[in-house]
Amino acid sequence: MASNEALVLSAANLETIENNIGTLAKNLGDVNFNVSEVDGKVNSVTESVKTIEDEIKNFMVEIRGSTIVSNAKQSITMDQDEINKQYGHYDSVRRKINGIFQATDINSVKKSTIENISEQVIIDTPNYWLAPALVSLCAWLTDNKDLANRALKEAMNRDDEKTSLLFCLIHLRAGRNETSLRWLRRYLDMQDPTKMENKTVTILDAITNGTFSNEAKEMILQKINQWSKELDTQPSYSEIQVDRWSTYLNSFIENDESLNFYYLSKYTNQHENILKILNFSKSEKNILNGLKDIIKEEKGPNISKSQEIDKIINMLVFNYENDELDLRKDIAKNRLIIEENGNVTKAMERFKETEFAYQSSTDFYSILSNIVLEYKNVKPTVNTRKLSMALEKEFIKEAYLKTTNQLNDNLNIEIKINNWTNNTIDGSNERELIQDLNNFIDNETNNDIYGTGLFDTKMLLITMGGLLLASISFILSQVMIGLLLIVAVLIADGYLFYVNYSARETKIKKREERKNYERAVLYNIIAEVVDYKFMYKESTDTHKAIINFLDSLDYHNYIKATDNNRNIQVGGSNGQ
Repeated sequence: MASNEALVLSAANLETIENNIGTLAKNLGDVNFNVSEVDGKVNSVTESVKTIEDEIKNFMVEIRGSTIVSNAKQSITMDQDEINKQYGHYDSVRRKINGIFQATDINSVKKSTIENISEQVIIDTPNYWLAPALVSLCAWLTDNKDLANRALKEAMNRDDEKTSLLFCLIHLRAGRNETSLRWLRRYLDMQDPTKMENKTVTILDAITNGTFSNEAKEMILQKINQWSKELDTQPSYSEIQVDRWSTYLNSFIENDESLNFYYLSKYTNQHENILKILNFSKSEKNILNGLKDIIKEEKGPNISKSQEIDKIINMLVFNYENDELDLRKDIAKNRLIIEENGNVTKAMERFKETEFAYQSSTDFYSILSNIVLEYKNVKPTVNTRKLSMALEKEFIKEAYLKTTNQLNDNLNIEIKINNWTNNTIDGSNERELIQDLNNFIDNETNNDIYGTGLFDTKMLLITMGGLLLASISFILSQVMIGLLLIVAVLIADGYLFYVNYSARETKIKKREERKNYERAVLYNIIAEVVDYKFMYKESTDTHKAIINFLDSLDYHNYIKATDNNRNIQVGGSNGQ
């Protein structure tokens, strides 16, 4: 009875437990549904938060950029105010120089007016070299020799180089060639080719527009020859120019998105270099056209000699003084920041390309590069830019060859297909590569295919065991049983032999499939190598054209011809 009750109780308990489990399962299902619903809501909230976060980030970037731009504009205003405050009177002096030349040309200025101008300048501009130079010029025009000499001495004390160059040009304008030549010699003798100011461009302008006499041109070209030789004794100066020209030439390189070498990218180690080589070679026409465009640039209309000299004097006197450069540099940086909408990094990258133009002094080679590459800031005449490029041609050629050598198309391309590796330069060793790949696959798979014989250990054991039992059967006169055992052994061995043979044939078939696949991959790799070499070969003519073009540049072509002018050969690494 107790046992039956226990059984009934157990059944009831089991039913209760079963019901409870069902309820629990339902509740768990509800919980799971609710959790999924919550997860969905959490994910939705997360997405919303991410969207808000992105919006906040974008807003902060805009605010930051706007703030930086606002600060840049404010800095420009402050710098400009500081320039006007500290150096505004410089422009007044500069304009007076120009005004005096124009007025004296048409005899429309009174002696008293010139005297008053000079006295006022001395009062307004006590520390500027051009102020006493202007006083000396005015005193000279009014035949006040004592004042002219005293003011000239003061100007030379403040800046001997600029004063010498200015009076060289003033005497040249007045037709006093001998005196102009003495001032020119004085100016040239003061020059250190490792440390020159950008005003040297005015001298080059004077020989490219025919302003100077033959003797003056020869003197300047001899000096250029001397400066080049001095700089060439210190290779670092040449290296700087080669690097600058490399950067300039590389700016013409365009990435061709259509270049697609699937197999080279997947199975070789030189894909990136190949793309670089092809992008450079396909851009060589851009380089050639860019260099030719400099030489093709048309110069402005012909003007009189006095106008040419006035332009050069203008360039000299309106050239920024060294103490102005920091403020001018700061203004240039902030303008770029505004142009880049507050992206300081991009602005500084752009400024780096033009910062040479804001150096207070540099070496002669850098001045030549500045004339060509920073012409918008340096503002040379068209022929001076061409002359400078011709004088720099060896640096340009070295920069070009340096780039082409770095991107040597004779790459030793390592091919790796699974475990097999080998090399090719131009795909001409295709037959050897195919044979080597076949041999490699054979050697790699031979052990797996032929390492185990068709008659294996299992078959040996079956054979020995069957024959032993058959022998015993024969001894016991159970001939039929012995014969059946022998037949069984033969059937078992035949079946196992068939299994082993089939497995071997399957492996051989897979090996042949692998060979076919990997050979096809190798054929495609070689085809892409051949395509790459063919595409590179197409640029060979342009490569020669660039070298020939650079070799053809002759600085004499950009010096305005005058009668009986001897050719002075400029030596050094970049001479002809």
